[in-house]
Amino acid sequence: MEVTYATGKYTAAPLLAKPRPRAPLVSQLLFGEPVRILAVTPPYCRVEMADDGTEGYILADQLAPVDTATFRAQVERPAFALELFCPVFTDTYGLPVTFGARLPHYDGLQLRHGTQRFRYSGQALLTAQQVPEPDLLLRLARKWLYVPEFRGGRTPTGVGAGELIQLVARLANLRLPREPAAMCQQGRGVDFVLQCQEADLAFFQDDRGRIVHVGLILSGGQVLHVCGRVRIDPLDHFGIFDRERGRYSHRLRIVRRLLPDAPPEAAVELGPKRTNAEEESQQILIF
Repeated sequence: MEVTYATGKYTAAPLLAKPRPRAPLVSQLLFGEPVRILAVTPPYCRVEMADDGTEGYILADQLAPVDTATFRAQVERPAFALELFCPVFTDTYGLPVTFGARLPHYDGLQLRHGTQRFRYSGQALLTAQQVPEPDLLLRLARKWLYVPEFRGGRTPTGVGAGELIQLVARLANLRLPREPAAMCQQGRGVDFVLQCQEADLAFFQDDRGRIVHVGLILSGGQVLHVCGRVRIDPLDHFGIFDRERGRYSHRLRIVRRLLPDAPPEAAVELGPKRTNAEEESQQILIF
């Protein structure tokens, strides 16, 4: 019987642009994430990630074949790992999983992955039980502070700007494209910067006017984004101000809102320049 569905078998498998070892990295497939198998060209499979349609090549050994029911459950009713790193254990070995990994057939303590049963003792989140709220998005995003930048990366060893926003939003039951240029088509536009609210998404353009960067708006005129590392920087009408270099690093293009409108008094005031000490203090506001 031809295999048509699978999930990530290990911690994070590279999704490559071509079926060869040194091909450019497109993205990463996390433990338990569902994919459709489009073609098999040993030792690689061409797959499509179920959430956003991203295609690429993964070694067949990095995939765990699943039936249709398991595939649909991992798409529609997944349980997510919330810890940056936390292993799952059998009686004989442990396997590290990262933030955003999916826990198949999870009952609050155990999960079944392939033919193995694992124990997971970290924090987990059942997305189907969550109503997207700004506080949830912000708490999840702050867990990533100081993780290094790695384009295409989706783990705490390295993460891209669009990849971080996509991961955090997915845990709040929001499905977004991976690239900022496509992501900015989601939600509703915010006409005036003074109307920004926490958890709005700010998009930034390059010199050619192309959307190339995204960040999550916080209170106090700040934005959480990935530039060298996951960081919090001041945001105003012009864009992101880099305190370390004393200049603007990204030019603001548009703000989009994914969540319901909050009362007018909840608007975020942009402009104040925060200190590094204040950035560090934000990291304690996590689960």
